[in-house]
Amino acid sequence: MIRWAAGKERMKKVLVFGLVVLALSCSLFRAKPAAYPAGVMFPVKEARRIEFDGRPIGGLEKDEADRVYFSTDKGYLCCLDTGAQEMAWEFRDSVPFGCPPALGPERLFVWDEENSVICLDKKGALLWKVKVSEKISSEISQDRGSIYFGTETGHLLAMSQAAGDLLWTFKTEGPIHAAPAFFENQICLAGGDGRVYMISSSGRLRGTMDVGSPILVTPLVDGRRLYVGCEDRSFHCYDLRRQKRKWKITAGGRLLATPRADRKRVYFPASNGVLYALNKKNGHILWWWISPSKSRYDLEFDGQNILATSSAPNLHALDVKSGKSIGQFDAGQEIRSNPVWAEPYLLIALFDPLADKGRVLFLRKEVGIKLAASPASPQPMGTEVSFTALAEGFHRPQYEFSLVRGEDTAVVQPASERATWVWYTDQEGTFLVRVKVVDEKQSQEAEIPYEIIKNDQPAVDPKRSAGR
Repeated sequence: MIRWAAGKERMKKVLVFGLVVLALSCSLFRAKPAAYPAGVMFPVKEARRIEFDGRPIGGLEKDEADRVYFSTDKGYLCCLDTGAQEMAWEFRDSVPFGCPPALGPERLFVWDEENSVICLDKKGALLWKVKVSEKISSEISQDRGSIYFGTETGHLLAMSQAAGDLLWTFKTEGPIHAAPAFFENQICLAGGDGRVYMISSSGRLRGTMDVGSPILVTPLVDGRRLYVGCEDRSFHCYDLRRQKRKWKITAGGRLLATPRADRKRVYFPASNGVLYALNKKNGHILWWWISPSKSRYDLEFDGQNILATSSAPNLHALDVKSGKSIGQFDAGQEIRSNPVWAEPYLLIALFDPLADKGRVLFLRKEVGIKLAASPASPQPMGTEVSFTALAEGFHRPQYEFSLVRGEDTAVVQPASERATWVWYTDQEGTFLVRVKVVDEKQSQEAEIPYEIIKNDQPAVDPKRSAGR
């Protein structure tokens, strides 16, 4: 008996242990609820628009404070406060600008069509203006207290950010159209002569990589790798420390905008209207997406997707892994800038050639609720009525239904994932059914009136009644 009792006790312990393990395994492998989506949620709608004179040059530039800057062919340099959705300031030059502004920590730099380089502070005050003797042909880059830009005669000019003093020049064998990039303490200069020059901060040559074809678009430095596209439609990846090529592909078109990269992929738009996504390690094409038209505008990441614009009215959001469309927005007019994500807004610039006016659109996700009743009001007492809410722009929404009659409000269905509430009553009168939809970050309400009539009172068609 004692042995049998001891065995029974051991069996109980084994059973309890097994139940504990089962409970832990269930909790371990239970699917976690999806995190609140980052970035843009489609559909989106226009929240605000700001007009300006002229056509935007190049694109929109965003700083760390989510202020957005751009220049125009009418000589305006503008700063937008995205939080307030308003123009913070405008600077007017006497001639059109030739490039978008380059943003430093405390200053911004731009050049105009008279080859004058202009420096402003972040409040729009002019700090200095210096004219150079050569025709400027590239955008401006800034790094460590200096600015750099190229000329049609093949010179790279280095100037001080403090006062615009010329520090040094470096000569190449062709025009420079690509803005310099930076690797550690070196300048990566992609030239129209088909070479990439590695230059010290004092202007001395440290190495050369011959890519074999003119480079017109600013390359991308990502870690120790350089991604660069050429006029012959080739696209290259170089190891900058070894100054040797890792791989090369030939695309269906030449590079049109600076590549972008995430942890695994590098992306670039080409002149054949295709956006390519390549494996960073070996250059294999992972996917491609055909754009409605050619795009010379930089791509943008919103935290989960890649955003693309082209010389067409449509903005597109694509899944970075597959290239599949996540959503799109029809601006109704040709888009003339890169998209810029400044949470919670997505900004794009348009241009109306007839009015010679540009405008920046502030887009944000479209949030809305529709509440419908079936059957429609009015109905006799005792009729079963279903109220269904349809919510847009919410993540894992919760629905709370309330019934309002006069001054009295009662919650009839507490917040839950159920989007339908079923009601029947033996009371006549006019009621108001209200639904409140909430998620982690937002809430919104919608309501619908409903009339209950006596059983012996004929239902009146509201359309026929309204037509009398």
